[in-house]
Amino acid sequence: MSFNTPQKILLIGAGELGQSFLKTLAAYPSCRVDLSVLLRPSSSTDLSQYSATVVRGDTTAPISELAALFKPYDTIICAAGFASGPGTQLRLAKAALEAGVPHYLPWQFGVDYDIIGRGSSQPVFDEQLDVRELLRAQSKVKWTIVSTGLFTSFLFEPGFGVVDLKEGVVRALGKWENSVTVTSSDQIANFTAAMLLDTPSPPEGVVFVADDTVTFRDVAELVEKAGWKVQKEVLTVEVLEEQLRKSPDDVWTKYQLIWARNAGVSWPKESTWNVKEGLGGEALAVPKP
Repeated sequence: MSFNTPQKILLIGAGELGQSFLKTLAAYPSCRVDLSVLLRPSSSTDLSQYSATVVRGDTTAPISELAALFKPYDTIICAAGFASGPGTQLRLAKAALEAGVPHYLPWQFGVDYDIIGRGSSQPVFDEQLDVRELLRAQSKVKWTIVSTGLFTSFLFEPGFGVVDLKEGVVRALGKWENSVTVTSSDQIANFTAAMLLDTPSPPEGVVFVADDTVTFRDVAELVEKAGWKVQKEVLTVEVLEEQLRKSPDDVWTKYQLIWARNAGVSWPKESTWNVKEGLGGEALAVPKP
């Protein structure tokens, strides 16, 4: 696509990541981006501050309906995450293929699902592998998976159990030497937009980005240097597995086990697309008390 032709982009979802994409993409001139956002018919989200067209549709609609909705667009970015329900990611990917969308970016803004593999503690990850298999089995639609590691905000989510500033606790998942790659939602949007709009040939396949990669020990030190007095604890794989046996539906424990096992959740910052492209990344920062 020529830089002189507006790229017709459909953004699916307007949650945390969707809002970041809206801010970033709407900042591009209209001669570069023709932006639309897919919202549920019942959604009352106000997007009037952005230069974007609201399209009403439901991600639970039949694949044929979604395909018809997708067909006019050059690029589709899915920012509707796991909260959209099981089966949604595979349905959206199938619709993108049926529509013959030139470029599809699925909701895979996270860990390296190929490394984690099937049958992990988090069953929703298996669907992510289904999406990858579907995309890899065809050559009609170009696709890009942006692997970001953990959303930075998630690291400070009390339910995730790593940094709980209110309770004054920092926990290592697995052990203190385990590492975690983090990227903020704003930076995910910035890096992805740069791939799509600021490069002559957007990267395809699985692309790794990162703001920072740190160990849990690094996280604890950053929290203390920021001025917080915290208790430090370790949640070992064995402890978490026992917790999951007792509470098999505990979503947080399922997530914690993924990072405790320390596979597919981090990568060297210097090897990432954004660093190689000279875009850098934001070092992990902790708010002061």
